[in-house]
Amino acid sequence: MAVYEGMFILDPTKFARDPGAAAQQIADLITQHGGTVLAARLWDERKLAYPIKGHKKGIYWLTYFTVPGGNLIAFERQCEITDEIVRKLVLKIDDRIADALVQHALAGEATPRRTPAPTTPSTAAATVPTE
Repeated sequence: MAVYEGMFILDPTKFARDPGAAAQQIADLITQHGGTVLAARLWDERKLAYPIKGHKKGIYWLTYFTVPGGNLIAFERQCEITDEIVRKLVLKIDDRIADALVQHALAGEATPRRTPAPTTPSTAAATVPTE
């Protein structure tokens, strides 16, 4: 069975009220269509580039799962009519890298995000080209 990666943008107000229920609803949709969840986790909460269904922010939920190919279209249609899911993207993952991606998702973010080092006046002046 093929492995799929699903990135779901969830309604932030419904997620804030009950994070477990909103995330569980995605897992329930997958199991209803004959699939199994391999890994699922919160990705991030971000401001959207443009409003989607009246939302300016979204909760990004990452899920790796398997589902029979014939049930994928019905699963995607069900995601489109679910109120908690604002937008979704489902991609088929190459079998050669599926295990590594699932393990990475299960591990979460192992390394902290890097923030750019503050520039000092001497460093900033050195990087600006002069004519």
